[in-house]
Amino acid sequence: MKKGGTDLVPGVEKSEFEQRLHYWPGVNPAIVVAAPHHGYQQGCDYYTKEFASLLSAQLGGALLVADGLRPLVDLNKDPHQAATPELRRLCLIYQGHALADPVRLFLEVHGHIHGRYDLELSCGFKLGPSLPLDKDLETALTVLGASLNRELLKRWQPWFPLPVPTVGIYPHNQQVVMKATQTWLFQRIRSLQLQRRRIFGLHIEVYRDYKTGDRNSPYASCQQSLAEALATAISESFCQHLLQPAEPI
Repeated sequence: MKKGGTDLVPGVEKSEFEQRLHYWPGVNPAIVVAAPHHGYQQGCDYYTKEFASLLSAQLGGALLVADGLRPLVDLNKDPHQAATPELRRLCLIYQGHALADPVRLFLEVHGHIHGRYDLELSCGFKLGPSLPLDKDLETALTVLGASLNRELLKRWQPWFPLPVPTVGIYPHNQQVVMKATQTWLFQRIRSLQLQRRRIFGLHIEVYRDYKTGDRNSPYASCQQSLAEALATAISESFCQHLLQPAEPI
């Protein structure tokens, strides 16, 4: 687990709320892994920081965590709907990291208790078959699903206390519940794509039982294996996009 975190705006004293928003740079500036709702709802958003930290470590990406801010502000929603100027600023800081120029892949980790699948992944929109970028994304999501299921079966052990997690990827699987099709930040990513920027987002929902903050818990191995399998699948499916330049295609 990463400790501390860097100042979000160097040289500027952070407010009480800003001190709950942490950013750790990664070795790969093209990837950001975020947990905007960590610690909000027990049994749901608890331990999203732990899962996101494992994922960022495997991918070498930056880690962005909001600790207990969800009751005050939803950082991935429209900043203009925030209750105060300070909370609006937090949204802009969070989304600024997600959409910064070097970023090619933004991964946002949440926890769920009402999804159709144990692991629900979504790009946040339906694909347009006539758009060249969507053809690439279609291929990436197909590879992601095949690789993820293969890696889970390879890594899952008979002594694990949980079964191999079920996986749903939207828009391939229409029964995915957490589609993020109304989430402001993922629609911002879509808008940038339509402006020919090569940036991708994955909304990641992990069922509560597959997350833990206790390294000695019997569920820790499940969490570790799930994070490793997901990281491997993301690398195999999206690396071709991440290696390409940010200039318009």
